[in-house]
Amino acid sequence: MRRLSFSFAFLALLAAPLSGQQVELRFLDVGQADAILIREGGKTALVDAGGGAGVLAQLRALGIDTIDLLVASHNHADHIGGMTAVLGGTVVRFYLDNGVPHTTATYQRTIQAVRASGAQYLRPTARTITLGGARLRVLPPPPNIGDQNNSSVGILVGYGEFRALLTGDSEQPELEYWLEHDSIPHVTVAKLAHHGSRNGTTSEWIEATHPQVAVISVGIGNTYGHPSAQVIEAWESAGATVYRTDQDGAVVIQADRDGSYIVLNERTGAAAVTPGAANPGVANPGAMPRGSPTCCRVCTRGKACGNSCINRAYQCRQPPGCACDAKP
Repeated sequence: MRRLSFSFAFLALLAAPLSGQQVELRFLDVGQADAILIREGGKTALVDAGGGAGVLAQLRALGIDTIDLLVASHNHADHIGGMTAVLGGTVVRFYLDNGVPHTTATYQRTIQAVRASGAQYLRPTARTITLGGARLRVLPPPPNIGDQNNSSVGILVGYGEFRALLTGDSEQPELEYWLEHDSIPHVTVAKLAHHGSRNGTTSEWIEATHPQVAVISVGIGNTYGHPSAQVIEAWESAGATVYRTDQDGAVVIQADRDGSYIVLNERTGAAAVTPGAANPGVANPGAMPRGSPTCCRVCTRGKACGNSCINRAYQCRQPPGCACDAKP
């Protein structure tokens, strides 16, 4: 009975709206597909829409009826399969894709739905889009490639000191192109390209991005062998904590401007870090992040975990950091 109570409480936390000024990245559990929700300041972006209409049900469960920016990283069915449902079931203001047409019926239906929705179409040029207080930098695909995977649109999310990088199904040629033609910074969170496959990672890409958290959107028992064990080992060896939707369910990251963040997921609990602290799951429980003040925020609800406040029923995988543990 206790496990049931914990499960319901944790799912409620996953569905709860953001408190105060934070950016949220929500890697939806959509099987062998991609769908990433970004929210800040009352504005919403959705990058990819899974392989079917189920994404719309998840959006409705979160109370979302308006998408300010809808992005198709590329036009394969596991990324745009749910686009017609989203375009027909929500208000979509802007739609951006990779600008590379596809021959499938799924793509044709999606383009027709974009036109019918009244959304303004955006080309994948180098630009920065404001989403509330967050900034989304578009990484254009290489010119004249034609291949959908290597024509994926990249999105670099910036929010103060926090950064996250979304790369669709990019394979090694596109990653090399971005390293040569774009400024790729160290990031806090990286979505591993192409569902964690071997052709979606290079050692140079790992070194350039150097994330603390890596997320793989992947389906249970998929026939592609995703994700690659070697890829997971490579990212973990570089210091990243790897989450995967087939094992963790939806992965939710809520971040403050100072770079502190908390990671929530449906199946394995919560972890939080403050700037300069070790990665989730590997910190010394008795250690205090270097330079942290004794107290800089009081948890009026829940308990301190890093620089965030979490439900008192949950286990904190980081030291209290600079949030003060105060009773409600």
